[in-house]
Amino acid sequence: MKRLSGYDVLLSALRAWGVKLCTGVTGGGLLHFLQNLEPHPGQREAPSAEESPRFFTLGEYAAGFVPLGSYLATGELGCCLATTGAATKLVACALSDAKVHDLPAVFVVPLSSAKTQGLSPLQDTSVLGSNIVPQLQAELPGGVFVLDQPTHVLSQLRQAQHRLEQSKPIVLVIEPTLLKLSTGEETCAFSPLRPPEPKPEQLRTFVKTFHAAAKGRRIVILAGEELARVPLAPKLTTRLCEQLGASLVWSINGANGVERQNPWGHGYISFGGNDAAMEVWRSLGEDDVLLVLGACPDEYTVNLQPYPAGKTFVLTSIEEGYGQVDGSFAHRARHEFHQWVTPLDSALHALVEHLEQHPTRTRRAIHAPANLNHTPRSPPRPGFVDMRQLFSRLDNLWAPGTLGFDDVCLSYKDRQYVTQRPHPNARFFSLYRSSAMGNVLGLCVGARLSSPDSHIVGFTGDGCFRLFSGCLSEARNLDLLLFVLDNASYGLVEQALPTILPGLPASRGHSQLTPLEFGDVARACGWVAFDLNPELTNLDAILSLHRARTGQSILVTIPADSEQVLGLNPRAGNL
Repeated sequence: MKRLSGYDVLLSALRAWGVKLCTGVTGGGLLHFLQNLEPHPGQREAPSAEESPRFFTLGEYAAGFVPLGSYLATGELGCCLATTGAATKLVACALSDAKVHDLPAVFVVPLSSAKTQGLSPLQDTSVLGSNIVPQLQAELPGGVFVLDQPTHVLSQLRQAQHRLEQSKPIVLVIEPTLLKLSTGEETCAFSPLRPPEPKPEQLRTFVKTFHAAAKGRRIVILAGEELARVPLAPKLTTRLCEQLGASLVWSINGANGVERQNPWGHGYISFGGNDAAMEVWRSLGEDDVLLVLGACPDEYTVNLQPYPAGKTFVLTSIEEGYGQVDGSFAHRARHEFHQWVTPLDSALHALVEHLEQHPTRTRRAIHAPANLNHTPRSPPRPGFVDMRQLFSRLDNLWAPGTLGFDDVCLSYKDRQYVTQRPHPNARFFSLYRSSAMGNVLGLCVGARLSSPDSHIVGFTGDGCFRLFSGCLSEARNLDLLLFVLDNASYGLVEQALPTILPGLPASRGHSQLTPLEFGDVARACGWVAFDLNPELTNLDAILSLHRARTGQSILVTIPADSEQVLGLNPRAGNL
């Protein structure tokens, strides 16, 4: 039998892990690997399992976010490849977001050839050049696997698989010429990725401990972003609130684990947070119990503050997740703390079933008000779109199967503030922990190619647009709908400056941008483009065109007023 090369083993692993899509730019140390892949057909057809993975050409900065969009849309693992040398830096922003949001993804980075060591080659990745391996190891400790010994490739990829199963991204550093050599193996078999398994005894302990602590106390539930990965989470959280009479608040992405009609749902907290949710959160004290479903003690959720309840229970499915210290979030709690690392779906089912059979008396909360905001907000200046009206109108128009992404712009603060509750037809995500501007195109491409039947929508800012606009051509036929908030400024910074530096002259804020005709850029790249009328008179027609699936992507420029302040930005007070 033919003995397998390192590339044969790598392809076998990617197929077993369910990778259907690889993306990036060819060249340099990727040539020997990419010769094994067919081009991805885009939206025209879905490749069969035997044909996958396939390669979709996209500039590296945007390409880095494609596997993240794929996973958020479908739970499907994706792969980004960067050519040798500087391209690795371009995918590093997405790698950071994958790390801090605990998103599994595969990044492949080639070294310069071992034959050129000491010869100062182009794209030098050695210690004399970019010294790329230590840089990656500093970014992702334990997640970088250097595949430079063919006989060790099989064992290293099995270790890498374990990291993926823990919801961690991995970097596979390949030595292009050495991987062509034989591994000494005639066959290799990788198993599909296996999610963590529940531990029945651990679940029984959690349920009993929580049941005892809840008796006679007020319960508040915080829905974290891990909950978005549990398919039945919205119905389970509603049932849990009913059983406990518990108020429910949620993080930006945790909203995907909540039902809109949950009567105990008080809204988003902190960044872009709702007044009702913030009142619940600020009222937590030593007599209360906080149940955190999918831990998210990040700055945009809890504003650098500890969990304030007298008893905090954290459920997380991720070992050593971002923000944990020695495998625990105990350092983030002000008082008594309990944590269980277990699959969230099994823990939720176990708790709901236990409370069904053994109800407990708690201090039941009142239902949330219909309007979760009561603080007055000013309209925009004449000639601009009122973002309150726009987000409200859109919230009434989303088609079933909508997947949306908010870039690092005013939208990822204001959209949730205005809409208040998650939409039954739409799931929205934001990669806010690393806050890499310009992520939205890659996320939308990844979502589209992994979920071709979905309606893919993105919101971006005029500053973010500059980071991915050169890649619009590759997405021209993907049926994307992209809104650009055009305020000729870095709007988030402009709104925060009066809090951070009161009295600062506008010229010293450096937040202004040169105006740009976004529609002209998009049309030049093969997109359909519209300017949204300030009165929103053409909004319905734009959405109808998107739902018609013409095959062309659509860009919509929104004349936005950076002086219209909507969602909260508590982070400004931390700067």
